Amino acid sequence: MSPLLAASVCLAVVAVSLLTTLAFRHFILAHREQGEAEAEARVRPLAILLIEEEPLPPVAPEDQRALATVVGRYSRKVGGETTELIGAYFRDGGGLAAELEGMKSRRAWRRAAAAYALGDMACPEAVPVLTAALEDRNAEVRAAAVRSLGRLGDPAVAQTLAESLVAQRVPRGMAGSALLQMGRDAVPELRRIAGHEDAGVREVAVTVLGLVGDSGDEDVAVKAIGDPSAEVRAAAAQALGRIGAMAADAALEAALEDPAHFVRAEAAEALGAIDAIDALPRLVEIARTDRFKPARAAARAIAAIDPETLQAEAAKPGAGAHLHEAADLLAL
Repeated sequence: MSPLLAASVCLAVVAVSLLTTLAFRHFILAHREQGEAEAEARVRPLAILLIEEEPLPPVAPEDQRALATVVGRYSRKVGGETTELIGAYFRDGGGLAAELEGMKSRRAWRRAAAAYALGDMACPEAVPVLTAALEDRNAEVRAAAVRSLGRLGDPAVAQTLAESLVAQRVPRGMAGSALLQMGRDAVPELRRIAGHEDAGVREVAVTVLGLVGDSGDEDVAVKAIGDPSAEVRAAAAQALGRIGAMAADAALEAALEDPAHFVRAEAAEALGAIDAIDALPRLVEIARTDRFKPARAAARAIAAIDPETLQAEAAKPGAGAHLHEAADLLAL
């Protein structure tokens, strides 16, 4: 056999082996997904009973994780005694113990699945294990752990979540979402990392602070309006529009002159949200002359602040498409 033919045969064997492996993995994953879907369908009525604090019949051990998933999907707005009842069920029914054991598995997918399920079981005993999982060598496990820590909402882990965000051990969006779920308990850490050297970290911190903070946190957002990063400045404008404050008007009016058009747009929208009537003249000018996004945002801000001014400006010659559109929307 010639060397060229031998090489061709070897490549063909390798290709067939790879295709066989991929097909087998696809079959296993499809089978696993089908099994999970069937299990969720079986336990869906039981999940509703549990949330409604009704007694449950025994649930097979293999269905405990599916029940946790469905309960977590349905119970995002429950708390108090219902949360305690959910935790007690999984604690006493063996679901908690099974997933804690799963966190020790050598298989990354098993650890990730366990970390995800623990967040839906409402058992604070899982917090130390999930916190340790933030150092797991597998990214999916770390992501599942940070998601579940946010779901469990233990104030003690706010600093750990912030440190994971800073160290980029988990995706920034997931860390931000976890901190968001913690609400006001995350504010001290958000204020601290809002001054971090990494612009991406500052952006997440200011964004989440705008969602969970209040007027007492305006100093962070006002300072961020002057950040070197345009993305952070845009996040700061959004935050000021949500939390409002005495200094918000001046900071947002200054942001209308920002060199980045998307920052100007966020500032205009925020001024509309806080009814900044003194900003009307500049908003009218932006609505007439600026780029599409800030012009449209300015026109809609005028509509929110003073509908009569909008109608008057839209009737003037050369008002432009954005003032006309905002006036038409207002008339609907």
